[in-house]
Amino acid sequence: MEREHPHGVEPEEERRLIAAARTGDRVAYGRLVEAFRERCFAAALSLLNNEEDARDLSQDAFIKAFRALDRFDPRRPFYPWLYRILRNGCLNHLKRHGSHRKVSLDALTEVSHLQFEAKTENPVESIQAEQMAEHLHEAIGQLKPEFREIILMKHFQEMTYEEIAQALNIPIGTVMSRLFHARRGLAKLMEPHRDR
Repeated sequence: MEREHPHGVEPEEERRLIAAARTGDRVAYGRLVEAFRERCFAAALSLLNNEEDARDLSQDAFIKAFRALDRFDPRRPFYPWLYRILRNGCLNHLKRHGSHRKVSLDALTEVSHLQFEAKTENPVESIQAEQMAEHLHEAIGQLKPEFREIILMKHFQEMTYEEIAQALNIPIGTVMSRLFHARRGLAKLMEPHRDR
């Protein structure tokens, strides 16, 4: 069985699929959609906190991306470009429908299969790990939106500095600075829960 690349498909395969999709090959594009569907949905969910909206807007982002493939630079990775399309759609949706929703990391971690908890047989350690995970969820939710987003992109979606810079259309230095401040803010929010 072919091993799945952690970020969708292997770069060589990604380029081949994009080249085929640009000629109108919907099967090739379907393979790209399949490779990035879960990651895209998790990103939309982290921005919207609504599963139905996240599904709709992820699907919408894939449709918009397919229509705009002729404007995509195939020398670059696909996901940051797709993320920018998705993010713009989500932000426009929040402007139209209100952005008062609180980000739910429970739903995000469930969808992304991301675990904060340490795997342990010890029930006391297991409970402590679950409590720490809850505190971390709450702390990330309290960060400023731009800090929360960059933490999610780096640590949940495992995007590189370069991919984040491309997706947000900001310099790598800004990514690093924003991530530094986000981590510092997160550490401060987590301080009361350490060594308890």
